[in-house]
Amino acid sequence: MKKATPLVGAALAAALLLSGCSMGAASDSTSKSEDKPAASTEMVDTVNSDGAGLRAGLTALFSDHVYLAGGAINAALAAGGDLTEAKTAGAVAALDANSVEIAAAVGSVYPEAEEPFLESWREHIGFFVDYTLGEATGDQAMSDKAVADLTAYAASFGELLNSVVPTLPADAVEEALGMHATTLIAAIDANIAGDPQYYTLLKEAAGHMPMTATAIAGAIAEDQDIE
Repeated sequence: MKKATPLVGAALAAALLLSGCSMGAASDSTSKSEDKPAASTEMVDTVNSDGAGLRAGLTALFSDHVYLAGGAINAALAAGGDLTEAKTAGAVAALDANSVEIAAAVGSVYPEAEEPFLESWREHIGFFVDYTLGEATGDQAMSDKAVADLTAYAASFGELLNSVVPTLPADAVEEALGMHATTLIAAIDANIAGDPQYYTLLKEAAGHMPMTATAIAGAIAEDQDIE
């Protein structure tokens, strides 16, 4: 599953450099180099490697998650909280499809973890919906419970991922999801208030996801010896 390429470019550069030297210097260099074995140098292709692909794929999926969640929440608010309204239902379906894709990405490396991951990931989306509806309807108890649920979820999800990927610390996942909740809630609040900063805040929320993807992809790569 590893990918690596010989450092051909460095060897070629060295050869060109030597060819530009004087004959005497080249002769001295050659005689000295003959006494030493040539070093074999390899470099991981950080653009096309499996590890880079995993990181890029998770980054795209996690970033999409934020924007699709923002779209679903926006549609739900426009429909007065009616999740069965056509546009809202379509937005929710697209968001859930993204959840399935994220779980499949994890499942491609850890097949037995795919279903538990999906079930847990879907749960936290429900908490964001509860928060939105609570704030939109003035039900403070509902929104407070949703915040508490998201806080507890960050810890339990961290433990779940750590049980699957031992190289991924549970507290690192908890911290990342805590930031995810804080930034997305800020965007939700702006949307409900009609604040034009909504889309800027949504962009900021999405901007944190590459760090989450990098941490998870890096831990998976270390655990599975992927380069």
